[in-house]
Formats: sequence, structure tokens, C-alpha cells
Amino acid sequence: MSMISIRDLNLSVTAGKKTTHILKDVSFDLEAGRITGVAGASGSGKTQTGLAVMGLSPAGAELSGSIDFDGVELVGMPAKQHNRLRGVQLSMVFQDPASAFHPMLTVGDQITDHLRHHQKVSKRAALAKAVEILRRTRVPHPDEAVKKYPHQFSGGQLQRIAFASAIICDPKVLIADEPTTALDVTVQAGILRLLRELCDDLDLAVLLVTHDFGVLSSVADTIVVMKNGVVVETGEREAIITAPQHEYTRSLIESLPGAEVSP
Repeated sequence: MSMISIRDLNLSVTAGKKTTHILKDVSFDLEAGRITGVAGASGSGKTQTGLAVMGLSPAGAELSGSIDFDGVELVGMPAKQHNRLRGVQLSMVFQDPASAFHPMLTVGDQITDHLRHHQKVSKRAALAKAVEILRRTRVPHPDEAVKKYPHQFSGGQLQRIAFASAIICDPKVLIADEPTTALDVTVQAGILRLLRELCDDLDLAVLLVTHDFGVLSSVADTIVVMKNGVVVETGEREAIITAPQHEYTRSLIESLPGAEVSP
């Protein structure tokens, strides 16, 4: 059963007399315990799809179609109601982990404030859970890490902390927008292993947004390929990687080192 069902999603933004259609009849599902990877070049609409789920579409954007979240319609939902879901039921991790944290506050303060705001737990209980969740995301020395500031961590460690912050309120859906782009190859692999573990252990419905087909080939269960705001192909990872049906998908895969694509 789908945790999120996106159907005929359209997004347009009007500036002056010009209207730009960003998403055009986008349809696919997110299932619990599975990673759905969305691939495409810059401007394909993949990030805007994730932002639409989060209720973070650009100001003045017009959104139509349906985003059904476990029986609740998100399209047209009042902002105040969407705010209550964001960070609790729906969470998101962004590309640049440094931008996700205030430089003048400890990571412990930021994670616990997030938790206390949504779940109304005591400061002591929140700190204990922050340490626990940092340990789960394999942040070194979590008891000490909660007392440190963002600049005291590497990019890979900060991204692990961002994942910890995203899952601390036990969401059902996690959207990861280019979570490995700013990291070197070795650190990328660790972050992808972490994402796979969190998906499996917490039964999360994960939307992984990336321009890198190599990332999806290593971790996604289902792959959605987008071009110019349109879904051009959807399928299981192995089928998409070995026998793509759309020429655009084929071009993305053929650019991978050592790729072998069925004729």
C-alpha cells in the first residue's frame, strides 16, 4: 500500500505575464520501507516534486492534482495544517548540510528544540533522545556531539546530524534532496548506507532526489525518471538500469562508467 500517492500533479509559477510550467501531470507512489529515487537533470522538476509534498512550493505557485498522504490530501491543504505535518510526519534533508543549521547554536539545542516543539517533551528527555538518535546515525561520540557547534563537524558528519534531526520525531516519509552531492565519494557511500538502513529499520517511505543515476543504481528500489517536468519512465531499479524503455533514461545510464544497457 502506498504511503504517498501522487497523481496528475501540476505546478506552475507566474511572474509578470510569463507562466512557467514546472510539473506536468506527474504521477508515482512512495511505499513504506522502500526508496523511490527520482532522477533527472537540473530543471527536470524532481526537487519541486519533493517540495510540493512538503508544502514548500515557491510563493505564488499554482498546484493542482493530488498528493494523497495516507488518506489525507495535501494539495490545497491550509498552510497551518501542513506545518503540523512537516517535521513530524513528513521530513526533508537538503543538499547542503551546513545551511540546515544555525551557526551560533549547538546541534543539541537545534535538534532538541525541534523535538520539544513538536512533541512537548521535557528538555532532559529531548536531550536523551537527541543523543540516542545521533548514535543511531553514527555520529561519533554523541554525548559530546550535542554540545558542539556546526562548524566543528565535517560535511559528512553534518549530513548525518541532518538525518538525525529529520527522523527524531519518527516521521513516516523522508525526502532526501541530493543528500550526497556536496560530499566526496567515500563519504557518499556511508550516507547512502545510512539512508538504506533508516528506510529498512524505520519502515520509512523515502523519496531520494538526485541527478546522479549511479546513486540510484546502488540504493533505490524504484526509479522515476523526469525530464522538463514530465515523468518519462518509472520502474523497478533492475529493469530501469538494464533495459530502459525511454531514450532519455538510456542516455543517463549510458553515461555511467561501465554501464551495460540491453539493446
